[in-house]
Amino acid sequence: MKRLSWKYLAGLIDGEGCVDVQVTSQVYVRPRLRIALTDTSRFLLEIARTNFGGVLCDRPGSGTHQASVSWELAGYASACPVLRNVVNHLFLKKEQARFALWMETNIKGKHVSTEVRDAIREELALMKRDPHRLSEKAQDRILGCDSRKR
Repeated sequence: MKRLSWKYLAGLIDGEGCVDVQVTSQVYVRPRLRIALTDTSRFLLEIARTNFGGVLCDRPGSGTHQASVSWELAGYASACPVLRNVVNHLFLKKEQARFALWMETNIKGKHVSTEVRDAIREELALMKRDPHRLSEKAQDRILGCDSRKR
């Protein structure tokens, strides 16, 4: 089976991808990487799944919407290795990826408060609206929330 280059994968992430978080057990957050494409491009996501793991999720078409498929990597062990390899090739999602990698070092395995979870989600949404928003702003905000907790 073919391999996707890191640059090609970065292009897919920038164009059709999403870097966000999942909340598990209401106390942990973990990064998630998703790419959604129409079903006619399924083979690209099958190559990604074969090479990097993760799961494919099908969404049926309805009305004027085509059927689609998404590839998802969730968790530090799945999403972060891929993000580490593509982060320097990203343009639009670079700061979101940098923030997810920062979370691996600073949040992984820690119980986080509702305030921190909400701040993480809000910062990722702000980075989505403004791709040039620095992940350091988000890091400072999360560390500020964390220090008020103590």
